[in-house]
Amino acid sequence: MAKSEKTLLSKKELLEIFINHRVHSPLPGDWESIFKGLGYEFWGLRELEPTDPFKNIDWKAKAKTGKYYVREYLAESYFNVMLLYDISKSVQFGRKELLQAQIAVSLAYSAILSNDGCGLILFADNIVQYIPPRMGRAHFMEILDAIAHAEPVACSTTNLGVALTKLVNEVPESLTFILSDFMYPLDFSHSFHHTVQGTGKHEVKAIQVLEECEIELPPDAKGILPLYDFESGKTVSLDLGKWKAYNERMLQMRQATSSRLNHAGIELLTISPADDFAQKINAFMKGSPSRS
Repeated sequence: MAKSEKTLLSKKELLEIFINHRVHSPLPGDWESIFKGLGYEFWGLRELEPTDPFKNIDWKAKAKTGKYYVREYLAESYFNVMLLYDISKSVQFGRKELLQAQIAVSLAYSAILSNDGCGLILFADNIVQYIPPRMGRAHFMEILDAIAHAEPVACSTTNLGVALTKLVNEVPESLTFILSDFMYPLDFSHSFHHTVQGTGKHEVKAIQVLEECEIELPPDAKGILPLYDFESGKTVSLDLGKWKAYNERMLQMRQATSSRLNHAGIELLTISPADDFAQKINAFMKGSPSRS
């Protein structure tokens, strides 16, 4: 694998960025292909705050008063962005938790900037926390705090179904992103097909976060590597010399996961720490048939 190493922010660093009101954050901000174009009605002016984008500054007001003001708008319509966030222990492996947190926080921040509602469901074998979708910086900080302080949950089997059921029962409609490694059997039963697909009010996308070594091993790898399964609690030995068979098996697993999700009407994108996740998600959403 000849991929470049990328630095990921810790969850503490993500929290500090916004607590300290840094205007220029390292989070990707160009999500135009993800969030729907909205119409806005001018509401009024208020003084510039540290987190406001400069594009909203009213320069005529600045020329008249000498102070910086931003234009505020009322959205004529908005939609909900929901994050279904896996906190089972398998996500703790390598840098997956950091990557998943950075993707989630970036999506939430972009949704709030677009005057859209954003909500969060933390899940493992059951629902751990639910934050209903709302707008505004204070609400974004609540989501950020929940992600930053989420503790990995030890469970035998991760249950995506409970998170999807919570989504349908609590949120009228949404653009939903499932953030998970999908290292578990997928069983949607009938509830998902009848509720989510039947209503057509939830557009659900899956983002699979994997370490690079969970996607493929480098050619000619050698040695014996002990691997601990966070979910089952078992330790197995991996013969790195069988890298070719390992890579084929991991590809089959990803294809099976993608097929299972596609059957439920959910498209899958796989991302590793070596990827430019904003670029990949934008390309993924632009190629989505439901948004063409």
